[in-house]
Amino acid sequence: MLVTSVLSKDIVRCARVNVPGLSRLKLGSYSSAHKITLVPSDEIWEKLHKNIQICFHRNSSLGLCQCDNDSWESIQSGSWSSVISPYEDRYIDVKFVNNLSGSVTVSIKLEFQRWRLLCLAIGFVVLLLAPIVSRWVPFYYSSSMAIGICLVVIILLFQGMKLLPTGRKSALYSTLCGLALGAGSFLLNRVSMFVNTVLVNFGISEEMHNPVLIFLLVGIVIAGAGFGYWLVRKFVVAEDGSVDVGVAQFVKWALRVIAVTFIFQSTLDIPLAMALLVSFLGISFSLASLKQHGLG
Repeated sequence: MLVTSVLSKDIVRCARVNVPGLSRLKLGSYSSAHKITLVPSDEIWEKLHKNIQICFHRNSSLGLCQCDNDSWESIQSGSWSSVISPYEDRYIDVKFVNNLSGSVTVSIKLEFQRWRLLCLAIGFVVLLLAPIVSRWVPFYYSSSMAIGICLVVIILLFQGMKLLPTGRKSALYSTLCGLALGAGSFLLNRVSMFVNTVLVNFGISEEMHNPVLIFLLVGIVIAGAGFGYWLVRKFVVAEDGSVDVGVAQFVKWALRVIAVTFIFQSTLDIPLAMALLVSFLGISFSLASLKQHGLG
């Protein structure tokens, strides 16, 4: 129901829509979200959409259309939308100013976001495995070798940029973007193009491009892996072959921070995420305690 009142010499019409939240006992909606969309009716011209203002708030005791001036939003691109936790109660105050007449349609849709379940699974697994992985020597060797290979590739690309004409440097920037995004196939294609360009500039025949590229990739892998191996032997592994205690503690807590980040990304409902995190931490510390007593 729209309520008409006079405010600042302009005719203002107001309405409030309640967005009820679900009970937190309904865990089936843990990874879902309420998508709320407000669309003006066709009778309202698009140039008049700026006269429709929306205040999205939690305060049920707030008077109708009594939000602060900074809390009001205007409709952009023909509609207004927001995504919230399905367990949260919200209110939408809609205000028509400058004697605007018409109506709006508010739709509430429960959307299941599958990727949030993946975040939950990753967070739980990393949280449980953090104490084990942090003391596992092969983890340090494999991760350090992978990082070393990436560093060698980046160094070669930056050094190779000096050999390219100015017009060719955009291809290198695309390569770095591909590396940052983890697009392995794209990166390999760009590296191949880069090497072929350098070989052409040096006058090497085309039939030699593939063998040179293969040997170059093998050399990069060996150099990067060797660099990573040296880093682990120098800074991570103690003289007796075990992982240094300080390094293991740092990596364990770093993995736990990553796990907590994944868990908080698994839902839009912060209280439910915190409750789940406390449960996971209890399970993790209980298993660690049982393992210590078993070893004792």
